[in-house]
Amino acid sequence: MQASQTQIDALLSVDRSEAKRRILDVFANDQTVTFTRREIAARANVEVPTVCGRVNEMVKDEILAERGTTKRPGRRCREGLVGLPVSVN
Repeated sequence: MQASQTQIDALLSVDRSEAKRRILDVFANDQTVTFTRREIAARANVEVPTVCGRVNEMVKDEILAERGTTKRPGRRCREGLVGLPVSVN
């Protein structure tokens, strides 16, 4: 039996919601912390490609915010830091 497109979409939606919840749990409502996507993946126990996709969606939806960059030890490239949005009063 083959799954219908509706069933596939529903499954993907649940997987995405679970990944987003795990990503948000990493921040524990602390607006002062920032992590790279690799750090989030390690802490949330989610694959890096999944984290990248969900974080990009969450940045677009303003649930998370890009908060600078950091240099990886032993590498020339820089990685983006992501955190909860900081409210400006």
